[in-house]
Amino acid sequence: MFKEDPTPVLSILELLKADPSLYVRKSVANNLNDIAKDNPALVLKTGQRWIGTHSDTDWIIRQGCRTLVRRAIPEAMKLFGYAISTEEVPLTTSASISVQPSTLMIGDSCEIQYNLDIREGETLHVRIEYGIYFIKANGKPTRKLFLLSDKTVPGGSHLTGTRRHSWADLTTRRHYPGQHKIVLLVNGIEVAETLLVLETP
Repeated sequence: MFKEDPTPVLSILELLKADPSLYVRKSVANNLNDIAKDNPALVLKTGQRWIGTHSDTDWIIRQGCRTLVRRAIPEAMKLFGYAISTEEVPLTTSASISVQPSTLMIGDSCEIQYNLDIREGETLHVRIEYGIYFIKANGKPTRKLFLLSDKTVPGGSHLTGTRRHSWADLTTRRHYPGQHKIVLLVNGIEVAETLLVLETP
């Protein structure tokens, strides 16, 4: 019922958006994030109305819209000041991502390295992530994102970094052999890719 019409829930959250308790504010943010999965436009409208009223409320909005930011919903990216990339004015002028080793066994780790150049001009807010198209049991790939950096940088910046990634099985993720595509994303846009082959021990 509340997935179809979360208005009654939002009316309660409205009363708690500046609650002095961090426990309550976290609960408000998590409720917003849950609502955003089925009613993104309603949560964005709420965020646009609340933002700037109180620093604690701004934190709630950011946490409540985290799924929308991960999905790079344009209105969410705009709400939090992320730079926009278009075909005419791309956000990056060059980008690359590499992985070493490029072939490894399930349970091993690899090092992911990225390099990118941000367009010249004004200071920009960027969210840098890498995504892995994990091969599932049915042989089809499903992308999962991992945050590398979220910051404001001067125009023309050269950014680089490395991240160690483990391919050990988890209770929440099981790995399967095959060719996995690894991508670099800037503000939700895939700007570079590479391949890794995962083998069974």
